[in-house]
Amino acid sequence: MADDALRILLLDGELTFRGSSLLALRIARGLEKRELETALVCTGSRDIEPGLLEGIRLHKIPGYPLPLWGRIVLQSMRHRLAEQPPDLIHLFDSRYLNQGIRLASSLNCPLLLTVGSHEDAVLVRYRRSVPVFRAILSVSESVRQSIPSSPLTDHVMHQVILPGVQIPETPIDAILDDERPPVVGMAGPLEVSKGAAFFLRACHKVIRQGHQIRIVIAGSGPEEHNLRRLAAGLGISSELTFVDGGVSMKGFLEAIDIFCMPSLQQGIGVVMLEAMALARPVIASGVGGLLSVIQDNIDGMIVPPSDSRALADRITGMLNDREGTRKIALSGQQLVASRFSESRMLDELIHVYHSVLETSRQTGGSADEKSGDLVSRQNSQ
Repeated sequence: MADDALRILLLDGELTFRGSSLLALRIARGLEKRELETALVCTGSRDIEPGLLEGIRLHKIPGYPLPLWGRIVLQSMRHRLAEQPPDLIHLFDSRYLNQGIRLASSLNCPLLLTVGSHEDAVLVRYRRSVPVFRAILSVSESVRQSIPSSPLTDHVMHQVILPGVQIPETPIDAILDDERPPVVGMAGPLEVSKGAAFFLRACHKVIRQGHQIRIVIAGSGPEEHNLRRLAAGLGISSELTFVDGGVSMKGFLEAIDIFCMPSLQQGIGVVMLEAMALARPVIASGVGGLLSVIQDNIDGMIVPPSDSRALADRITGMLNDREGTRKIALSGQQLVASRFSESRMLDELIHVYHSVLETSRQTGGSADEKSGDLVSRQNSQ
């Protein structure tokens, strides 16, 4: 089957300024460039830069994940897709595995799931064998190992496909320009697990050591109020700027000098890879998939999670050794170009698509879905 004959339905929840959403959008755009016929169905989009949606056939269907109403919505989707059904469905949110399985079963096409975090990995649980469910793609080996094992999934392919990003074709402004105060930033959903509180405490320590810096946090979420209050208590509100995800991600990353990812747990860090692609030096927590990306003091720096003192020391070290920091930034960019290119990611993904479709043909297609939940009820909450 030629690539341009494939019809791929991409299925996700709400698109927000987080790595999993950025990955889904990059894959949707990349498949279109490869001349695959794609459609990305989501429940909505919030704090997403409009430019990230360009070149994507996006359909917002808010109701499909709901336990009862969602069945009606999925039935309507099935009727609309029946005349030209997709060759396969690619789901990006483990919470909606039940819904993905129902739709795939009704259309008699295979289902793939990308798991982008450890939180999503533990949701992949089963009540019985599901023939249409063909592959689980993890963004890192750490995430893959977090997926619960089950004899019900012996037929399911497990594979790690590292995220891919693009290296800019034109030169990017150099970091740590002596003409302005350095900008230290982080980005992502403002949730406790992302470690923004430790980031602010680290920046406070850097300022107390006499460094004049600007602090930028890109993203939104339930922790924003607490973070603003913490910044006020530390006396750094005047140095701190919050920007929501609607800002140009590329513009944000180009404007900073040092990118921090202080996560308490992390699948791999897609936004971090975007920063490295722009030759921005990275300081990341030594957790999860981050440890499989960065070699400490070579193409980035690693600090213990929840340790604001260690993070402050690494930020200060970068500010004091600017030439060394630039070398680390360039090494990080070279790492991304060699291991995390978008082209490599799409090649591997399309290969999996073909393998899944070939296996489906050999095994006689998909079985009909029976009534009742197919996976653990916690996935559909």
